[in-house]
Amino acid sequence: MASITVERSIGTTKKAVLGGLIGYNTEKLGRQKYKRLAISLKERGKIVGGIVGEVWTTVLFIQLFWIEQKYRGKDHGTKLIAAIEDEARRIGATRSYLDTMSFQAPGFYRGCGYEEFGAIDGYPGGVTRHWFTKSL
Repeated sequence: MASITVERSIGTTKKAVLGGLIGYNTEKLGRQKYKRLAISLKERGKIVGGIVGEVWTTVLFIQLFWIEQKYRGKDHGTKLIAAIEDEARRIGATRSYLDTMSFQAPGFYRGCGYEEFGAIDGYPGGVTRHWFTKSL
């Protein structure tokens, strides 16, 4: 009989779930393109900002994006977004999506041409999580 177990370490379960999901997706969609991307902003060899994402099939998901405070407001963020979008287009992406918290950068993403398609309230301090998408 099957049983449910709360795991203290996610490694083994994550590997099994990911393997099963990839197998199922391949069965339904055929072999899919998957590529991880990272673009960095450097000052004297030190990373002071960057953006990390992945392209699965034809969609870029921007997972992580950060710039050290003193480099913000100087167009570096816009250039990093453009760079990851350009790289994603080069490998066949036609759409991008991301999420951000209300205290982070929703206005910045709107300024880069992203449109909000969803939000969830309920985070501490009245914070909202927003999802954005953009056609590439």
